[in-house]
Amino acid sequence: MRRLLLSYAIAGIVLAVPAAALAAPVLPPHPRALTGTLTSEGQYSFAVQKAGRQIGVINALIDAANRVTAEDYPYVWGGGHAQAGIASVGERGPGFNGRRRGYDCSGAVAAVLAGAGLWPAGAAVPNDIGVIRYLRLHREIAPGAGTGPQEVTLYDDPGVHIFMNIDGRFFGTSDGGAGGDPKGGPGWLEDAAADVYKPRFHRYHVLPSVLRATTDAGFISGFQYAPSLVGAGALPLGITVRVVYTPTRQGTMVAQSVTPLGESTVTGTLQAVAPGASAFTVANATGQLLTLPAPAGTAVAQSLADGALAVGDGVSVTYVSAPSIAVIAVTVTSAATTTTTPTTTTTTSTTPTSTTATSTTATSTTATSTTATSTTPISTALPSSSNTGGVALGG
Repeated sequence: MRRLLLSYAIAGIVLAVPAAALAAPVLPPHPRALTGTLTSEGQYSFAVQKAGRQIGVINALIDAANRVTAEDYPYVWGGGHAQAGIASVGERGPGFNGRRRGYDCSGAVAAVLAGAGLWPAGAAVPNDIGVIRYLRLHREIAPGAGTGPQEVTLYDDPGVHIFMNIDGRFFGTSDGGAGGDPKGGPGWLEDAAADVYKPRFHRYHVLPSVLRATTDAGFISGFQYAPSLVGAGALPLGITVRVVYTPTRQGTMVAQSVTPLGESTVTGTLQAVAPGASAFTVANATGQLLTLPAPAGTAVAQSLADGALAVGDGVSVTYVSAPSIAVIAVTVTSAATTTTTPTTTTTTSTTPTSTTATSTTATSTTATSTTATSTTPISTALPSSSNTGGVALGG
């Protein structure tokens, strides 16, 4: 929509305004902030789900479908598959141009499911067959159409197209056409979705026990890391973070900072390392012990395994306790002291003469012990992941 900048008309006379007066400087977007749960992360981007109000699952599905519809995204083959609930450029196919962000059928359905807590927020999305398989495995759906009111039914033409009915109203992409028309993106289908009558579509209803539950699953927001944050290391998934970000004209959000909330710090001495370097124990100044996890693949686990972080080191550990204990950073404040035992060597040699033997004694040398001090932080981040698995597609 074009915005009318200035137009004054008085008694048929248009007031002219100098062009220089209209050329006001374009100010950078004002930074904004969002707090939520870190649900997924990659090398260049991550997703955060903001907690919503506690509501019924059906209402949450409707809210999520309303939001996706209002965003007016186009149809894009593979769109919405990298991270559930986040539109993406997809891959080569209908609607793809390498820049346009949108959803395909299974990406759109997963976005609505994730908005109600029925799909892992920010997780990768498989094709329609994979979506049905996941929901059945987790006992959220069963074969057959639901009966209303208060019913949700998925309609799936395996490998081709998927859409859904939420409490009597249909939601999907391209109205079942699976085409790349930019106007065929996700939204409410207002023409009764004729595909429901085609026998090739299998029907699955969300179980009543699932629909009777409540959820506080909120909307999912995707962020790109600012250049200064790329490669800075990952944070444990599931923790609460505060993101300060700047929106762009392209519709993306660029994170300027990501701060974990609820941090705690323990300072003391590394007392023990668990077998396999899977955990370590720190004793603080009063002798209290705290055991912290070191998941395989993290930098702290590697440091424990190769001895860069050893028993006796003075350490400062930053961690969070919710939803479970997770280490964010470890700083070595003083390395363990090592002492070399001095060794004295005496050598006697005898030089023959006509009357006297001469003895020579070597001078003993005492080694000096030294204590090294290090303040280099050891990142405990999990290796970056691309979250690109299972992008296949349809609808």
